[in-house]
Amino acid sequence: MTENLSIKEGKNTPKVTGNKNLSELIFKGNSYPENVLQFYTPILNWVESLSSEKTEIKVECQFYYIASSSVIAFLKLLQKIESSFNKENISFTWKYEEGDDDIKKIGQDYSTILDTPIKIIEVEES
Repeated sequence: MTENLSIKEGKNTPKVTGNKNLSELIFKGNSYPENVLQFYTPILNWVESLSSEKTEIKVECQFYYIASSSVIAFLKLLQKIESSFNKENISFTWKYEEGDDDIKKIGQDYSTILDTPIKIIEVEES
């Protein structure tokens, strides 16, 4: 049985919250962990176990900075979600701070690569 996922925000890792009852996975913060595989593997495993119990998932992201190694690892995570859930039941939201064209562009690139549409939303700087 899937437990909720909770990863506290670190100096160079985002806060990650996975709520199995709501079928939602939320990322907020910076992503440039020293070991990207070590950081993202438990999240991939959580998604896999959730997909055996749920048919839908909502993913919401708000990164302030994301290193190229994290961009690749995060794309693999999104592709895993796409292959594990029915595309009609996936909701991807990509938030970026006003004027942060780099983060916005990464979201647009993911949107081009993936089959699932991504809502790209500008938010005011916090």
